[in-house]
Amino acid sequence: MEINIDFLKRFLNNIGALFGENCEIVLHDFTGNYEKTIIHIVNGHLSNRKIGDCPSSFFFEHLVEGEIVMEDKPVYFNTIQKGRILKSSTTFLKDKNDKIVGSVCINFDVTSFFTVQSVLSGFLNEAREDATQEREILVRNVSELLEYYLAQCEKEIGKPAVTMNREEKMRALKYLDEKGALQITKANVRLCRFFQISKFTLYHYLDEIREKRFC
Repeated sequence: MEINIDFLKRFLNNIGALFGENCEIVLHDFTGNYEKTIIHIVNGHLSNRKIGDCPSSFFFEHLVEGEIVMEDKPVYFNTIQKGRILKSSTTFLKDKNDKIVGSVCINFDVTSFFTVQSVLSGFLNEAREDATQEREILVRNVSELLEYYLAQCEKEIGKPAVTMNREEKMRALKYLDEKGALQITKANVRLCRFFQISKFTLYHYLDEIREKRFC
């Protein structure tokens, strides 16, 4: 059965109306530009995203040779700006050849629920499990995502990129490669500036990192 996009958009609008403004629903199309996949969004104020924005970090982390390799994620938790907690679900859309061509992502702001739970747990002397183990980065464009990862890799290494030695730069690049940052268009240009290395050195480091990974 072919995917009826018009029906899907109306259906997602109704779901958003049913669950209210704390429920964000995003429809992604992966058949075109990977950096502009959002073709429909309901209650986008939750993550400040809009039509034409990019997918989350999960997409780039699971992008292999131009195709996303990932299973549906029925339930997971993550946090967004200002410490808001989202209960999320991602369902992939596939074509007749079983290739992933899009996805429907539902993000429900459950921060208030955890606040109430925390109060009750304290009153009843109960401990709760931290449900925010997943970390999905929701951004408006791939430049924001790349800058986030660059900041994170400096935290991982514990120093600014300009002061890193060869080994530390390779550790930082390994982190970025595993996060799928190299899948982002023109990421190599930004990385060369960030680490103050040449393009030749960048790819030499990456070849060495990937060779060790698959040995």
